[in-house]
This record gives sequence, structure tokens and C-alpha cells, in this order.
Amino acid sequence: MSTKLLFTNACFEVAYSGPEHYPTQTKKITRHVEVTDGHVTALHEMIPLHQHDYTQIDVGHQLVLPTLKERHCHLDKSKLLTPWQPITPADSLVTRFTNEITELNQLEVSLVERAKALIELEMQHGVTFFRSHIDVHPAVGLSYLDQTLLALSEYKDKLAYELVAFPQHGMLRSQAFSFVDQALSHGATVIGGVDPYSLDQDVERSLAQTFELAIKHHVPIDIHVHDRGIAGKATVRELIRLTKEASWQGKVAISHAFGLNDFEQEEREYVFSELAKEKIQVISSVPIDGVIPPLMELQNAGVDVFLGCDNIYDSWSPFGDGDITEKLVRYCELFRQTSQIELTNALSRITDGYQITGSPFLQVGMDASFITTKASCAAEFVARKVPITTSVYRGNLVYSH
Repeated sequence: MSTKLLFTNACFEVAYSGPEHYPTQTKKITRHVEVTDGHVTALHEMIPLHQHDYTQIDVGHQLVLPTLKERHCHLDKSKLLTPWQPITPADSLVTRFTNEITELNQLEVSLVERAKALIELEMQHGVTFFRSHIDVHPAVGLSYLDQTLLALSEYKDKLAYELVAFPQHGMLRSQAFSFVDQALSHGATVIGGVDPYSLDQDVERSLAQTFELAIKHHVPIDIHVHDRGIAGKATVRELIRLTKEASWQGKVAISHAFGLNDFEQEEREYVFSELAKEKIQVISSVPIDGVIPPLMELQNAGVDVFLGCDNIYDSWSPFGDGDITEKLVRYCELFRQTSQIELTNALSRITDGYQITGSPFLQVGMDASFITTKASCAAEFVARKVPITTSVYRGNLVYSH
């Protein structure tokens, strides 16, 4: 039997209002959203006569916005639910990730429970999609992946996810190829990696193995690139070359991408245009320590830019509150996105896209996935971090406050 819902009194932004060249608010309309089996089947101006055929949920004339997406996190690393401890000293990336395994394995709270705590925390802020990198290499095998899948099994019909097979200790350095290969047949749906130039010491062979597995399993690629200077630039150029060679356009992302800062003048313009042409995404956690890539310049060049929380109280950072809008506010502050239109459009960095186009963003045929908020407009929701009141995923109410 079909599940039929009617979300009444839902407000949608359809136009800007205020001075012609400097809007200060938005015009909204009210619609009653009909949902059948998780999909939008109608947007009614009036409550339909057959309303009693539906389970009704009154939105209360609150603003409806797209569901939020967490595009870079580590569900297997969080120390949530455990007693406070700052991060331990480490003189290198290798020392940090080597010590991390011991630290995580000594925690009294299981990975499953810690992952669920992080999921719940982010869902409270409107997230219903997670892309999480999960360690896969000889030191842990597929154990972290198995436990993460077990945690996620409790959220069927509440969220969507992608798990990235992440050879954090180096694809070549830790001889992780066979483990990543297995993981991509065992629940992981994206292949990852980290600093193939500095960590693996052979950017071409490391990325060749990454693309080999991506092609074999027909999966996207999402590579951590922290390297700067020659190393970072060489990695970006090789990613562009291999994306062209494999016709993997739209299936490659660079997380962090600090080295994009180091391209200059004509080369900078060329590389950024090539990233756009090959539809290579850049995903940032918006660091404030001076290494953030030029996100606005990349967007202006046509590159898709998205944000993620990344570390949330783990062996790498004691910070993080699981609120993806905090990252969005930081992005807007750093890149001076302060006008009504700029703040509104910024919401696209943590959704599947949001612009005011004259009609509700939610259309017939789409998944009924959205959030509601008492904010007067998307710009206020972004700038003032107005809390969400409800979160709906494919017609299922997954959070309510």
C-alpha cells in the first residue's frame, strides 16, 4: 500500500524583494506538498478536497529549504561519547595516523556507537546525506568498514550515504591495493587516497592504481590532497590527465586541495579551467590556518565547490560540533559573501543546489527531502545559523524539534 502524506502550509522562496540592485528579503508563497512513497506528487495552492486520504503534517508556514549534505567526514574516527582528551603530540602525518589506530582501539565505546553518535549529531542540524572516508589498509583490514556499515544499517529510510575506501596509510606505502579492491565489493562505493606524491613517493603509480580500481568497480574517486608546492601541483595535474584518459569526468573530487593556491598566472587560469572542464570537484573543510584553497576563484572558473565538516573530536582535532552550517558561515565570512543573493546562493555549497528562480525549489517527481526553519529566508538561515525545526528524508520525518 502506498504511503501518502500532505505537508501543509509550507513556505517557499520564489523571488527577491527590496531595492532593485540590493534585495534585502525574499517573496514567499505557501504550498501544500503532496508526497507519495517518498516522492513529491503535487504542490497544491489550496488544501485538496481529498485531504483525508493523507496523513497530514502542518509545517506551520515555516520556510522549506533543501536537505543538507555532509560531503566529507570520518565516521570511523570520532571520539564522541568518550571522556575528554586533547590530541596527542605528533611530529608528522605518519606518526599521527600510526598512533591513531592504537588510540581508537583503546576506546571503551565501540566504533558502531561512536559512528551513530556522529550521525545523530549531524542529523540534528539537517544532514541526510553523508560521504564518509573509512580507513581500509593492512593495519585495520575491512574491520572499520564492517563496523561503519553496521552502524548505518540502523538508519534505513532516514539518510543516504557513500563510503569511501580510504587507504590513509598510503596506497603504495601500506600495500593497500588488495584491501581497497575488496572494500569496493564490500559496501564502499567511492575510492579514496591521500597525498600520493609525498606519502607514496610515486604520484603516477599511486594514482594509476587508484584509477585502475575506480574503473574496475565503476566508482567515483575522492582524494585527500594536503600537499603544497611542487607535490600538490603535480598531483592536481596528474589527476586532470588521468580523468581525461579514463573519461572519468564528473567522477573525481579533490578534498582539501591546498596546493591549488600555488598555481600562478597563466598556469593557474589554465588548471582551474581544466578542473571545470573535466568536472573535478573541490571539497573543503574551510580551514582557517592559511591553507584554504581559493574557493571563490574556483567557482568563478566553473569548478563545483562543496563543504564538509571533516574532523569532529578525533585524533586529528579536538574541535568540531557536527553542524555543517558552521562551515558554511566560515566560508561566507572568509570570502565576504554577505549580500542577500550571495548568502542565498551559498547554500548550494552544502546542498544539491539552491537558487531562487521564480518557483519552489521542490518540484513534482523529486525526492521529498527537505528541512524546515523559522528563518525568514535562506540568507538569514545561513548567516544567523537559525536552527532547523524538522528534517524530512524521502517523506520520512527523521528529526523534529
